[in-house]
Amino acid sequence: FLDKNNDLLFRNLKEAMCMSENKILTQCFDRDELSDKKRPDTAATQFKASLAKLMEILMSKEPSYVRCIKPNDSKQAGRFDEVLIRHQVKYLGLMENLRVRRAGFAYRRRYEIFLQRYKSLCPETWPNWNGKLSDGVSTMVKHLGYKPEEYKLGRSKIFIRFPKTLFATEEALETRKHGLATKLQAGWKGYSQKTKYQKLRSSAIAIQAWWRGILARRKAQRRRQAANTIRRFIKGFIYRQKERCPENEYFLDYVRYSFLMNLRKNLPKNVLDKNWPAPPAALVEASELLRKMCMQNMVWSYCKKISSEWKHQMEQKMIASEIFKDKKDNYPQSVPKLFVGTRLNGEDINPKAVQALGAEKMKYAVPVTKYDRKGYKPRSRQLLLTANSAIIIEEGKLKQHIDYAALKDISVSSLSDGLFVLHVSSEDNKQKGDVVLQCDHVIETLTKIAICADKINSININQGSIKYTVGHGKEGIIDFTPGSELLVAKAKNGHLSVTAPRLNSR
Repeated sequence: FLDKNNDLLFRNLKEAMCMSENKILTQCFDRDELSDKKRPDTAATQFKASLAKLMEILMSKEPSYVRCIKPNDSKQAGRFDEVLIRHQVKYLGLMENLRVRRAGFAYRRRYEIFLQRYKSLCPETWPNWNGKLSDGVSTMVKHLGYKPEEYKLGRSKIFIRFPKTLFATEEALETRKHGLATKLQAGWKGYSQKTKYQKLRSSAIAIQAWWRGILARRKAQRRRQAANTIRRFIKGFIYRQKERCPENEYFLDYVRYSFLMNLRKNLPKNVLDKNWPAPPAALVEASELLRKMCMQNMVWSYCKKISSEWKHQMEQKMIASEIFKDKKDNYPQSVPKLFVGTRLNGEDINPKAVQALGAEKMKYAVPVTKYDRKGYKPRSRQLLLTANSAIIIEEGKLKQHIDYAALKDISVSSLSDGLFVLHVSSEDNKQKGDVVLQCDHVIETLTKIAICADKINSININQGSIKYTVGHGKEGIIDFTPGSELLVAKAKNGHLSVTAPRLNSR
């Protein structure tokens, strides 16, 4: 363009002068320099000046390029011709423009515009920012999490490189708008509800004032009635020892009524409950009659409901109480536990032992530990009780057969151990001596033995030690000492030492 519009007149003259003599050439050059100062602008120079002026005007403005695309050739609303639109996008250079924009900074805005639009996204800039605009924009973009390569801050504008960054900011703004709208709605709803509440409160205060007046009058009436009642009670209390008269009749009637109502709520729950409310002086005789009637009724009801099994259980418990109550430490722990018929079933006893019993019917069986008479070595055994004897077996062998007639008495300690000694008569040549046994259910076992052998009064509860016959006139000693846990072992003095915890202080 410059070559076509360049004025070549002065250049041709210079070339002609160069072909002449040197002197003339020098003069011509001097004249040429003088003429250049007065020479008019060429077409290229004028074009450059015009273009520079146009660029100066454009740089002082904020240009916006609008590309208009026809959706269709027939000018119909709501109809888009895809082929036509693609053709216009291609030949208008929109895609190239987008690529150029994306290669640089696709979005640029002045600080005040950017801050005004997006300041609600940062708590530090919302609702107002009082510092420099650039500092406010920097604070906001840091809060939004912009990466350094995504934006640049200029002297008066912010430049954002990627459209996705701006889209994310716009989405955050849309979400924030909903939050702000919700906050405005909440404020308005709070104001409207507060106004409604104040009206309701005023109405409620008026109703409360009216109702409190009624309650105050009722309360004053009750106070007057209470004062009259107190006066009647005081007069009745003063004349309580005299015959019934108008001064004390109300008091006496109320005392009797209160006693009967209190008695109705606090009647004994069972025959063992001996609690009974203390009666007033005027009802002592009536109270005693009522107590006897109530006790008779409970006894009759209890006896009517009791079964034969429970009656047998109670008989055993009564015998255990007679023997061990306040004498053996572990007796209180056995009271709530029911006695069972047997601790060993038919499957637990060897069939050979059952055959050896013959016609004798087994009444009770329990596993025990037998201690040798000399070395006190523990051995597992089973104790079987029949109608006539106590039998100790080992698997299928009958180790010892003790007739109840040969059983003199039974010794047991006062501690919580399960050790007991069956003292056998020395006249019985079949027996080698007394038997030392240990059982986990000692209260139950000794009660069963006492019932079967009819030896209720032959159970001795010893403290400190038990002497027993080893055999051939020799004696053995079992020493009992309280301790923290149960321990049975042979002591250095040759005695059997039993340490048992004290569960119940007598």
